[in-house]
Amino acid sequence: MMKSLLMGTLLGGLVAFLWSSVSWEVIGWHEKTLLTFQNDEELASTLLSHTTQSGTYLLPGVALEGMNAEQKKAARAVLIEKMKKGPIMFAAFRRNGYGSFAQGIIIQFLSLLAAAFLLTWLLLQTRGLSYAKRVAFLAVVGLSAGVISDIPNWNWWGFSGAYTTVNVADFTIMWLLAGVVIAKVAKPQAA
Repeated sequence: MMKSLLMGTLLGGLVAFLWSSVSWEVIGWHEKTLLTFQNDEELASTLLSHTTQSGTYLLPGVALEGMNAEQKKAARAVLIEKMKKGPIMFAAFRRNGYGSFAQGIIIQFLSLLAAAFLLTWLLLQTRGLSYAKRVAFLAVVGLSAGVISDIPNWNWWGFSGAYTTVNVADFTIMWLLAGVVIAKVAKPQAA
C-alpha cells in the first residue's frame, strides 16, 4: 500500500503539474476570462497609497474591531446596503509584487503533490471499483473541488461565469488526467 501511495503521489502530482502548465500556458483559457483595468499604473499608485500591507481586501469594507455588538450590527447593515449597490471588489493584493517566479512554480508543484497524495490515499480507501470507476472517482473529486472553491466566489464576490466555468473544468480535467495514472498505480487491496 505504501508503494501505491508513493507512486500515486509522484506520478499523479507530475501529471497534474503538467496539465496545469498546459492549461495556463498553452491553452490560455484562464487568461481569456480575466479583465484588465483601464489605467493600471494609476490604479496601482492609488492602491499603494490606500493600503498598509499585503493581504485580501474587500470593497466596500468595514473595520469591526473595537465595536460593541450593537455597533457591529449597525455597521454590517450599512455594509450590506453598500454591497447591494456596488461596486464590489474581492482582491488578493501584494504590495511588493510577486517575487520569484521559480518559487511560485515550486510551491505549485509541491501543492499538487500534496493533493495527489490525498487523492491517492482516498482512492486506496475504496474497494471493488473497476479501473474506469477509479478514474471517474478522482475526476468527480476534481469537479467537487471546483464546485466547493469556485461556485461560492461566483455567488458572493462576482467572479465571472466564464472564469468560474474554466476553473471548475480545469480542476475536473486535471484530476481526470492524474486519475488515469493514479488509478493505474494505486490499486486498493482486497478486503
